[in-house]
Amino acid sequence: MGNWFTRWLPRGLFGGRAQPPKPVRAKAGRAASASAVQSVQGVQGVQPAPAASAGALADSASLTPAAGYGQRLALVDKSGRLAGFELRWPAAMERRLAGRHEEATAQAAALVAAARLAAGDGRRALVELDAALLAHAAVAAQAGPGVMLAWSGALPPPAAVVLALRERGALVGAPDGPPERLAAAEPALARPDFVLLRAAAGGVDTLQLSAQRWREALPRVPLVACGASGIDDVERLLRSGFAYAGGRLDARRAAYAPRSLDAAAHRICELMNHLALDRDTAVIAEAVRADVALSYRLLRYANSPAIGLKRGVDSVEQAVLLLGRAELQRWLAVLLLGAASARPAAAALQEHALARGRLFEGLARRAGEPRPQALFTLGLLSQLDVLLQLPMAVALEPLRLPDAAREALLHRRGSWAGYLAVADALEGDDQAVLDHASAPFGGAAAVLAEAESAWGWAAQLLQADRRA
Repeated sequence: MGNWFTRWLPRGLFGGRAQPPKPVRAKAGRAASASAVQSVQGVQGVQPAPAASAGALADSASLTPAAGYGQRLALVDKSGRLAGFELRWPAAMERRLAGRHEEATAQAAALVAAARLAAGDGRRALVELDAALLAHAAVAAQAGPGVMLAWSGALPPPAAVVLALRERGALVGAPDGPPERLAAAEPALARPDFVLLRAAAGGVDTLQLSAQRWREALPRVPLVACGASGIDDVERLLRSGFAYAGGRLDARRAAYAPRSLDAAAHRICELMNHLALDRDTAVIAEAVRADVALSYRLLRYANSPAIGLKRGVDSVEQAVLLLGRAELQRWLAVLLLGAASARPAAAALQEHALARGRLFEGLARRAGEPRPQALFTLGLLSQLDVLLQLPMAVALEPLRLPDAAREALLHRRGSWAGYLAVADALEGDDQAVLDHASAPFGGAAAVLAEAESAWGWAAQLLQADRRA
C-alpha cells in the first residue's frame, strides 16, 4: 500500500475513555428535514424547486449543485480501484416523484449536477434516469465530462439528445434488455457508450447471462454492473469481464473459511500491542529487527520525504527512537490494512476504509468526543474483516482494543455503535433509517456533508500518491 495512507493518518490511535455521542445542534441552513427531498441535499443546498418553470430550470447557472446529493454507491474498475460512484435517489423519493413531472425534472437536474461534481479529478459518476427526464433541457444542461448517464424506460431518448449529451462530455448508456432492439435505431443509439446491467432477484448469475448476450451483439461496448450485494460479487463481476461493477462494499459473507491471520499480520499485531502496553523502546526495536522484511520497510519509511527527518536513519533502533510511538502506531495500522493487498479489489476497499475513518472522525468532533482520532481508527478497522477475509472476531483477536471499539465492531452495541449505524445507513436505501442514525450528529444533511468531505479527502490522498 502506498505512502499516502501513512502520511495522512491522524496522530494517535485508540486512547482515552469512550464517551457516548452527544446530540449537537445543527447549524442554520443544514438541519435535516423530515422530507426525504431536503434530507438528501447534503452540501450547500441544491434546493428542490417543484414549482419552477422549465425555462428557469434550463438555466444551469441558477442551479447550485451539491456533490453530496443522493445515495452514493461505489463503482470499482477492472484494476480493483475505486473508479467513481453511482448516484441514486432514495427509494422513498423515487416513489414520491412518480407522476410529478416538474418536481422530478428539478430533482433529476440536481442529481446530474451532483454527478458532475462527483466526476471531478478523473472519477466516473453514474446516474440512471428515465429517458424522458434525460431529454429535458434542464437535466441535459447539468451533464459534463466523466458523467455516465443511462436511460431507462420503454423508449430511448431522441438521438439528438444523445448527441448533445456527448458534446458536453457525458457518456450515454443503454439499459439491459434484448440487444437486437438497438439494431434498427439511429447510429447515436445503436452503439451506446456502455450498457448498464442491474442485479435483481437472479443475482450475479443472471447478470452474467445478460452480459454474454450483449458481448455477442456489441463486443466492444463496455458493460457496467450495479446492485452487487457485496465485495465478493463485485470482484466476481470484474473477473468475468465487466468494465465497472458497483454496489455495497461493506456487505459481508455469511461465513468466511476458517483460517487464522498469517505470520506477517500476527507480527504487526504483536508490535501494536507492545506499543499499547507501553513496552520499552529496546523491546520494540528488537521485535522489529527479528523480521528482515519489516526492518527494511521501517527504514524505508523513516527515510522517506513524508517523515522529513533532517538526517538519514541507518538502524532499526534509531528509527524507533526518532519516529516515536505515535508515528510507529500509525505505520503499523497501515501495514495491517495492507495485509489484504492480494485481494482483487483491495485498493477500493482500502480507500473505502480511509473515507469511513475520516467520516467517523468528523462526526466525533461534531458529537464532542474527547478523542476523535480514536474514531478514525474505528472506521479503519470496521472494514478489517472484509479486507482480510476473516471473521471480525478472528481479525481483532490479536489486538488490544478498548471495550467501546470491541463492542461496536463485534456486536454493534455500546457507545460507539452509532458510528457504524451511520455508515450502514449511508449505503442503504431507507431515508428514515438515515434520519434516525444521523440525529446525534446534526441530522442527515450534516452527515452527508461529512461523508462527501471524507470521500474527497481520500481521493486527494490517492491522487497525491500517484503523482509522487
